Amino acid sequence: MAMIQRLHSPMTRLLRQRALRTIVALLVLIESIFIADIFTSTLQQVLREGGSALDLLKILLLKSPEIVDFALPLVLFLGIYLAVTRARDANELVICAAASEPWTRIPRLAMYLGGAGFALSFLFSGLVTPLSNYVQRLALYELRSRTLIAELSDPAEVRRVREISGRTFIATPTDDPDAQHGGLFVYRPGPGGSWNVAQATDWDVVGPDENRNYVVRLQEFREFRGRNGEAPTEAPTAGVAGLDFARITVRTMELAFSTDEVLEKADESPRVTERYLFENDGPLWGEPITRDDGRRLTRPTRQFGEMLARAILCPVAAAVAVAAAAFSGTRRGRWLALPGGLLLVLAGDVASRAILGDAVVLGYIRFWPAALAIVAMGLAPALGYVWLRAERIVMPAGGRA
Repeated sequence: MAMIQRLHSPMTRLLRQRALRTIVALLVLIESIFIADIFTSTLQQVLREGGSALDLLKILLLKSPEIVDFALPLVLFLGIYLAVTRARDANELVICAAASEPWTRIPRLAMYLGGAGFALSFLFSGLVTPLSNYVQRLALYELRSRTLIAELSDPAEVRRVREISGRTFIATPTDDPDAQHGGLFVYRPGPGGSWNVAQATDWDVVGPDENRNYVVRLQEFREFRGRNGEAPTEAPTAGVAGLDFARITVRTMELAFSTDEVLEKADESPRVTERYLFENDGPLWGEPITRDDGRRLTRPTRQFGEMLARAILCPVAAAVAVAAAAFSGTRRGRWLALPGGLLLVLAGDVASRAILGDAVVLGYIRFWPAALAIVAMGLAPALGYVWLRAERIVMPAGGRA
């Protein structure tokens, strides 16, 4: 009950609403900048594969989650810092303090938001981002498959040549505006120098089925079957091979093929960066190691160490934001608090990922103390400074003059 009252107190509600609005706005801004940065390269990739605007939108949406995990500590710092400093400069925190609102609710709210950021970071790095990477890879494969079929079905003004299942398909554009397809030639070599050539003007590509198999259905086509002959040695056309072939008119024939026979086969098993956090062989599953004394231990993967480091940075960034707000109440801090806090968050991101990424070799038994040490080194100085300079959080600069 006391926790619910603290969460719904006027001071907490005021700061929470401002901080959440700022956090969401900054996340949208960073996502927009990220999408604008990758838009050109993604557009070129989609156009090269013959995709449409919907394919471009789908790929951009699948790429967007990867930036959330990186941006979350930064937007938490900025959201909490701006919410506290604006409320303080507008004398709103002084009014709340006069109404018996304790200042400790400010760092407590920051820790609540940092804890939510911790969970959200794991949600994205452990579930959303791996899923989006997996779906994106398969979506690009499907896009290449559709491009392959489109090249055969609608060659436009360019002759398309594809080698599929030992057959050579040559699609040519049509001169008839009412025709659905142009001409299609299918060449297949046989044993002993024999060969088969099919020529069709009425044909279609059917599929795919659940196994991504297609069927080229030829109707009203002509097939030529033959073999290479040997020219007489004393004939005038010596040195020129003769042809021995027969022409057969067939009404219907179907040739089945799979896109895996043309494109590099899609690996539907998740890769290392596409595995969920709690999945078998996932980041949390661990890797068996044998120590020098013969004991077998389990150590976390480096990916899990970096994921945990970035998640830990969320509550640390929230604590640094409150400390920076307190420091901004000083003459020097007025100019140094915001850039200094951002530098601390960025430096902490690099350092913590490097430390916990390397600490995985120690095994889980020694890895968790290293993670707790990172938390203590980040939270203790920031919260200690907040405790010593509590009045600077609530009172604006003019009120201390």
